[in-house]
Amino acid sequence: MRKLDLVGQKFGRLTVLEVCGRNHNVRVWKCQCDCGKQHEVEQNHLSSGRTTSCGCYHKEKVTTHGLSNSPEERAYDHARQRCKPNHNKHAHYFDRGIRFEFTSFEQFYAEVGPKPTPKHSLDRIDNDGNYAPGNIRWATKSEQERNKRCNNCDALKARIKELEVQIASLTQKE
Repeated sequence: MRKLDLVGQKFGRLTVLEVCGRNHNVRVWKCQCDCGKQHEVEQNHLSSGRTTSCGCYHKEKVTTHGLSNSPEERAYDHARQRCKPNHNKHAHYFDRGIRFEFTSFEQFYAEVGPKPTPKHSLDRIDNDGNYAPGNIRWATKSEQERNKRCNNCDALKARIKELEVQIASLTQKE
């Protein structure tokens, strides 16, 4: 049986340098990772794709933005969940056509920044708009109260009544 020569071949981030031994009758290869580290890998792990780096890829994949479980990340997660069809408040968000348009927490955080105080919460500037760049901010409770749908409706209803009174007085003069 002919020995397989993998020297020079690349498997993921690993480039095979040389055979460095055997482990339970399986060849072990010394590889150079793209990150610069050398790593020894069994041949079957290379050929099956089980090992593709020295471990740096896994570290990159699980390393987060450093704000895990922060108030900002919780606001991001809650807003994202509210816009899903199976959320218990879907009638106020998903059913109204409100969508979550941020593709990552990093994009969201770059847009809104750190939460100014514990009294601030996430708010959509246009209450009928999406959670999207340019339409979110940190707002106080009083700012959010002024931005509610029901307050806008109350203001419109008051204006309609005012106009109806004016129309009624004009028709009485005629």
